[in-house]
Amino acid sequence: MFGFYQSAGLAVLNALARLGHYQYQEIHFGSATTQRIDWYQVDEKAPTVIFYYGGNWRSYRKEDYRFVADTLCSMGVNVAIPDFFKYPEHRFSAILDSVVSATNYLMDQVCPEGPVIMMGHSSGAQMAALVTLNAALLDTPERITAMVGLSGPYDFYPFTDEDHWDLFGPEDHYRLSQPVNFVRADAPELYLLHGKHDTRVRRGHSKSLMEKQVAAGGRARREVYEGMGHADAVVSFSRIHRRNSPLVRDIQSFISAAI
Repeated sequence: MFGFYQSAGLAVLNALARLGHYQYQEIHFGSATTQRIDWYQVDEKAPTVIFYYGGNWRSYRKEDYRFVADTLCSMGVNVAIPDFFKYPEHRFSAILDSVVSATNYLMDQVCPEGPVIMMGHSSGAQMAALVTLNAALLDTPERITAMVGLSGPYDFYPFTDEDHWDLFGPEDHYRLSQPVNFVRADAPELYLLHGKHDTRVRRGHSKSLMEKQVAAGGRARREVYEGMGHADAVVSFSRIHRRNSPLVRDIQSFISAAI
């Protein structure tokens, strides 16, 4: 997914992120190796962004995204990045359950007060949208103030990737994977960002979710960025790129207004 930034590139981005002004700890909330959360705190009273990383529901780790937390912390928010189950060891229903479990723990035990913003990139944006829109998933869905989605797939049934028929199975679960099936008038505001030149998850996904959410009486906005591909949306958060990134500036403005 990251090309040059993979492996050595990610190591450089995350080494620079250690210069940020925040306190870091890894939180264990169970015995499984995936029941871990990276917690970046700037102030115990600050709002919280929960970030779900991408990787086609099958790859990457929370540690790979310290550079995202570093930039978000510079905006004055605390950041949580949970790990979760992966495919092919687990199908999507179990993956989403692990995301929900981590999110409930965060909102109950780690940041029990104050606004919470959901955010994700790629497959992580799909999960952020589901957690935001499907009010039945969380113990306290009213805590969510807004959702920010980067390059997310939100309306992708019927599936085009062959293994997705298995990943999102059995058949009666397929509709549960599509955020567009959970749009509602009283949902938190959605802010959907996409690169114009994203060939992995095409920008029509964010357009579809925005239009259906607005048609349902809800709030949704969308930005499309010239010259930006799929990975560029998240790499924009690195210290190397963030100063000149319109996407990062837009997210900072949105978060400031949302909290």
